[in-house]
Amino acid sequence: MQKTETVCKLLILIIMVCLLSGCWDRKELEAKAYVIGLGIDASKHKGNINVTMLLANPEVGSMQGGGGSTEKPREIITFEANDFIAAKATANAIISRSISYELLKIIVVSEEYASDKEFIKTIYDTLKDKEIRLNSYLAVSKEKASEYFLKNRPKMETRPHKYYQFMVEHGIENGLIPDSTLLRFFKTIERGTDLFLAMYTTAIRQKNPEYKKEDEYIAGQVGATGELDDTQFMGSAVFRNGKMIDKLTGEETRTVNILDDSTNIKDILVDIPNPFPGSDKQMSARMFKIGNNKVEMNVKGARPKIFITVPLQYEILSNPSMVNFAVKKNQQILKEKVREDYRTINEDFFKKTQTELKGVPYSLSISARKYFGTVQEYKKFNWAKSYLKADIHVIPEIEIVDYGKQVRKPLKMGD
Repeated sequence: MQKTETVCKLLILIIMVCLLSGCWDRKELEAKAYVIGLGIDASKHKGNINVTMLLANPEVGSMQGGGGSTEKPREIITFEANDFIAAKATANAIISRSISYELLKIIVVSEEYASDKEFIKTIYDTLKDKEIRLNSYLAVSKEKASEYFLKNRPKMETRPHKYYQFMVEHGIENGLIPDSTLLRFFKTIERGTDLFLAMYTTAIRQKNPEYKKEDEYIAGQVGATGELDDTQFMGSAVFRNGKMIDKLTGEETRTVNILDDSTNIKDILVDIPNPFPGSDKQMSARMFKIGNNKVEMNVKGARPKIFITVPLQYEILSNPSMVNFAVKKNQQILKEKVREDYRTINEDFFKKTQTELKGVPYSLSISARKYFGTVQEYKKFNWAKSYLKADIHVIPEIEIVDYGKQVRKPLKMGD
């Protein structure tokens, strides 16, 4: 009896030791090849896709790799596959290390394939791989995704994961690209009532681009010279039901980001019209969104009415006409101009969403649901159709908290 108890205790001890040892499936860092960027293009063979993998070398730039490492910081491969999951097995026929999506930052799909009805079936495969996180970003490239990754060679960032992290985070903070995570994409698809915006990018700079305001460009149109990478992130690709239908400029994308309370946009540099004589130059300002928007609707009648109040603060950064803002009248003139300009930009954009895009590119439909007692009433209202004939008013609550440093006008020669 005592011998049996001893054997049982020994077995329990062995089982506990096995359970506590969590390193049985451990893999060394150098044994994995981490996919930072994933590209998707159409294939010549129906049902397949061309997959491009941007692979990062985790040792380059790290303490383990040392300062004198001669290994490449990245590797790019493109091949045909059935889906993302099968692609990992195919890649291991070329890459010596185990392929991992654990550090995937961005999925880039070509504009051509994003406009194809097959794209939605392909992107849903990301939900089947547990390594792909839903905070990964979805972007659309003007060219093929395979060409995009090959041409994208950052001058300042050796490590590709840092490059995409910085470019995307700063673009979202400035409002010039949308916060287009996979989570937002799938939530929008599930609602079925709104449009989705994915960030737009390209590694091909347009030759002799037309000069526009700082935020009226889309990627590729920004004229810049010098020793720099050609890749640009600006504007957005518009999706309806998982298919790309149009593009928005940086200014239009920023307009949506300010209207959408779920974004993290707060501090924005903008240009505003100069209402004062003496200079044709626009005024520069820093704009702050200081709270959530207030949305009110009247859904009774044939034409719904929507009122959106946006709370904003401004700091004036430039004064090309050298106006004396110590004078209250000048402050009021500027405030009215800012209010009218913001209202016009937003209401013109809403008209475009109704006439051209045929939908609203953020979750405004959620605000409408509280006006209905039941789901059946909301479905009968038919948001997708009712929105197109809605009367939309944007009411900016403008507060200018800083008019900048007051500078005296320079004296004329001889004065």
